[in-house]
Amino acid sequence: MKKLLLFIIFIISILLGATYWVLFTASGNNFLRPIVETNLNKKLPVKASLKKFRIFPLDIELQVGKSTLIKAAGKLDPFAQSFAIHYDVHIAKLEDLQALTGQKLRGPLVTSGEVKGDKKRTDITGKTRVVGSATQYHVVLEEFEPALVDAKIRQAKLEKILYMLYQPHYADALIDADIHLTNLEPEHLAGNIVSQIKSGKTDAKVLQQNFGIEQARITFNASHKSSIKNGIVLSDVDLFTNIGDVHTKGAKFVIKSGTVDADYVVKVPDLGKLYFLTKQKMRGKITLNGKIKKDKNLLVTLHSNTLGGKIDGKLLNNKVEAFLKGIQVVKLTHMLYYPKIFDSSMDANMHYNLVTKKGKLHAQAHDGRILPNKMSFMLKQMANFDITREIYKLTEINSTINDKVVIANLDMQSRLTHISAQNAKIDLDKQKVDAKLRIEIQKRPVYVKLQGDLQNPDIKIDVKEFIKGRVKKELKKRLQDKLLKKNLPPAAKGLLNLF
Repeated sequence: MKKLLLFIIFIISILLGATYWVLFTASGNNFLRPIVETNLNKKLPVKASLKKFRIFPLDIELQVGKSTLIKAAGKLDPFAQSFAIHYDVHIAKLEDLQALTGQKLRGPLVTSGEVKGDKKRTDITGKTRVVGSATQYHVVLEEFEPALVDAKIRQAKLEKILYMLYQPHYADALIDADIHLTNLEPEHLAGNIVSQIKSGKTDAKVLQQNFGIEQARITFNASHKSSIKNGIVLSDVDLFTNIGDVHTKGAKFVIKSGTVDADYVVKVPDLGKLYFLTKQKMRGKITLNGKIKKDKNLLVTLHSNTLGGKIDGKLLNNKVEAFLKGIQVVKLTHMLYYPKIFDSSMDANMHYNLVTKKGKLHAQAHDGRILPNKMSFMLKQMANFDITREIYKLTEINSTINDKVVIANLDMQSRLTHISAQNAKIDLDKQKVDAKLRIEIQKRPVYVKLQGDLQNPDIKIDVKEFIKGRVKKELKKRLQDKLLKKNLPPAAKGLLNLF
């Protein structure tokens, strides 16, 4: 029994000695280093190499891949299960770690800090330099599970973020953010985030290359505030640009489902600054408001009180619907820099598909009046008729839209006139018009051809039929007067019907 006890003590002494040698001596650490390195390389998809390896006191340098060096030094207390470790991480190329992180990133990242704590609570405090920012962070782990994250990001560069994410250089900007998260489980995420974007400026060349948008020189600043509770994010966003402002209050984002529900207001003080988007000269200002809802579908609604009436619209995925009520045509043509040729109140509805670029437009104008213009002047000179005195109770336009080409049919009638057009063509891209109007004046036709520049087309008027009808009427009247005076028989009077 005594020998057995001595043997057990001997074995324990050897084990303790071996443990002490492995953990607390340089030669023991050197013995352990290749074993640890081999196990690391079995588990990591990139090559790892231990440049330094000492356990007590801790001093480790680990090379991961070609461009990442991790240093850790400090104290470990295996009996109290506590630690106080300083770390430095230098990553020259994030792209070298794609196999490890599973994310396509690039660029440098440097971070350093301290890890202190024990099994129950661990505090990680550090700073990092990434995407040009100076960032400080504090992370709390409870039983090695994330419990709290605080981060202050200052002067992060948008252009470097885009570069890191393999995105084109759409814009430059400086970003500040304060992040406070108290629960990191996605379904129960809680906390708040406040951020600001300053000195933003788009890269017009890149936007043209990627989206075909020309001369998109936009400057912008933004502020954002989000409160997060139980995985639901409520946000206020204010975006200020040189072309207009966008505001949204209480926008709701549900993390689990990915749904979005938000109200918005858009204010454009000068529509002329949107030319790079619309390719249409405009003037004036407009305010739009509506809702955005994203679940399985994308739904955007729009409303505006403008141009003496109101506009309501809806985007459902790729389909656009717009409804105009009481729009003053004079104000509309003024806004679009078109000639003021018609004064009326207009209702309209449009249906358009963004993918096929096809749609239909139906418009009705009420109590309209043609304003003095080049065509009315020529009609007065050639047909001796002032069309500007006519009131058109109802004017109807039915159009088909094929990309930027509109084919329209027109019908409008007054007491003395009837105006119609079939398949009138308007090319909004080239700003060209090709239309033939039939104007019946007291049931005698005049043909008007409009061609060329949409804002100042060439006008040709054919009054042959009109003059012919007027001459026939005048001849008939004069012959009738003369024949009646001569008291001719009825058979002779019937000849008048030939005119």
